[in-house]
Formats: sequence, structure tokens, C-alpha cells
Amino acid sequence: NWLPPPASPIDFCYFQKEHLDQVNDLLQKCFWPGIDVSENLLFPDFSIVTMYKRLIIGCGFMTPEAYITYIAVAPGWEKSGIGQFMLYHLIQTNIGKDVTLHVSANNPAMILYQKFGFKPEEFIVNFYDKYLPDGSIECKNAFFVRLRR
Repeated sequence: NWLPPPASPIDFCYFQKEHLDQVNDLLQKCFWPGIDVSENLLFPDFSIVTMYKRLIIGCGFMTPEAYITYIAVAPGWEKSGIGQFMLYHLIQTNIGKDVTLHVSANNPAMILYQKFGFKPEEFIVNFYDKYLPDGSIECKNAFFVRLRR
């Protein structure tokens, strides 16, 4: 009469101090070493953190000027709708303002941004050069995209 354990919900909340270490770790794994988003604790309304139990599996941040600085989903949780929900939340945070971001030229998230109506405005060669470590094989070129409102 074995029954599987009940599934735990995925929770969404604003960024808080107790999330800092896990969020920095996730962003460094998804982007590049040295990321520290502690300054975002000053603007929790412009953030979203996704948790499964106590494990942070996604996060997103934007500035009060509606520029998305980071949005990331932990490996293994891609294509689960988490990125889409977080992007929607961030867009709704700044109703009436254009939302902008930079995205790596080969990042598959570009498809998600286009579904939301983001349009590329500029292609920037070596945009990520100053962030990625020497010898990195990651794409250093980026698109600047905008969602007009």
C-alpha cells in the first residue's frame, strides 16, 4: 500500500536577505563568477524568487527603471514555466514603462522574450567580454531588446 510522498508546491516571493547566498550561487552558475545581488535587497518589489521547498530554483531582478538585470532558472527546472512566470511578474511590476534587457546572442531565452513582445533594437559585439572569465567559450555578443508599452 505504498503511496508516493505528496508533491510540494513551487512558491514565489520577493527577494529577502535569507535568499542571498543561494541566489548569488545560482546566478554565478548560470552567468559568470563574482555576481552579488545584495544591492537588490533595497528594492524587493523589483524582484522575484522561486523556491521548491527551501531550494531556490529561479530568480529575477529588475531596476526601478524597468531594466531586467538577471533572470535565471536552475538547471533541471528549465521548460517548467518558471521563467515565463517570473518574466510576467517583472513586466507587471512596471506597468506603463518600456521593459528592457540584454540577452546573449545564443541564449534560447530569446524565444521567450519574443513571445512576450520584446523586439531587438541593437546587436552589441563583445557586450559580455568584461563579465566572462578569460578563455570562456560563452557567447560574448548580446542583443538589447525592448518591450514597448
